[in-house]
Amino acid sequence: MKLWGKSIQVAATYIGTVVGAGFASGQEILAFFTAYGHAGTIGILLATSLFVWLGYKMMLIAHHLRTPSYESFNQKLFGPMIGRTMNILVFLTLFGVTTVMLAGAGSVLEEQFDIPYLVGTTATMLFALLILRRGLEQLLVVNAIVVPSMLLFALFILLDGTAESPMPLSPPSDYTFLWKTILYVSFNLAMAQSVLIPIGYAIREKVVLFRAAVIGGVVLGFMLLVVHTAMLANWDDVRLMNIPILFVTDQWNEWLQLFFVFVLYSEIFTTLISNVFGIGQQLRELLDVPESRLYLYLFSTSFVLCLIGYSQLLMFLYPLFGYLGLSTLCRISVPGNVLGKRF
Repeated sequence: MKLWGKSIQVAATYIGTVVGAGFASGQEILAFFTAYGHAGTIGILLATSLFVWLGYKMMLIAHHLRTPSYESFNQKLFGPMIGRTMNILVFLTLFGVTTVMLAGAGSVLEEQFDIPYLVGTTATMLFALLILRRGLEQLLVVNAIVVPSMLLFALFILLDGTAESPMPLSPPSDYTFLWKTILYVSFNLAMAQSVLIPIGYAIREKVVLFRAAVIGGVVLGFMLLVVHTAMLANWDDVRLMNIPILFVTDQWNEWLQLFFVFVLYSEIFTTLISNVFGIGQQLRELLDVPESRLYLYLFSTSFVLCLIGYSQLLMFLYPLFGYLGLSTLCRISVPGNVLGKRF
């Protein structure tokens, strides 16, 4: 039972890292899946399989190579020269997403509670610093608390009347959705390696890693499918909305709407702390600086960049990061030997 509990904690951290503001608002799902109609459903099934398989392989390789961060992971996976280039790209990815999440947290608090944008981002930053000072164990605990709320939110959408009559599944007219699916998984695994690699290094039991990948991937697929189905059933109403899922939640009562805001903020927050944790683990191998000070430097720089604004950052950075993650996805997905070890 203890191993199952640890597996669920790791799975929750995997889910919490992947699920961010774009997921909760429906923007990511609409752009990568629902925009392709019923073909997007096939894309989600493929994405679920890839999340399970590649998530497990990433943790397993880190477990065998004994790499505590993506810095050492990429050095061993790609070699010294390419590894350094990959680490710079991963750093930019994680730091960019950290900035987007911090800006998103400030935007949610401003729009929903009239808290000034800079006050909201500052409060989020201080709360994240408090959690991160307690290390990996506290990160696992936070995700284990938040992720059930995300799953409950998906169940509410599933039970909602607006999502109960989707059109029947039909064959795709083209296969562009397959490329979009791969790009979606690539981007999210580029982010998730910030915590999957330290977890693969820290946890000794391979069965925990396998169970966590299966649980995490399946739950991610379930939540993707629920939100996609709800938006597909209401395509004419949601296709031009900035926050598509609001069409569903606007019909809920006041308490359920407040719960949606909590889920949205929580999803942003878990991605934020996971990314900063991963960057901190990398910088600790390069710089002789206390961990808490590294986190403070990272948040301070992100805070300055937040002045650009959430939507502008999101539109520019997310597509770019999907392409940057493709090389890692291809490398870990190659069957057979990796550095002389079979995985």
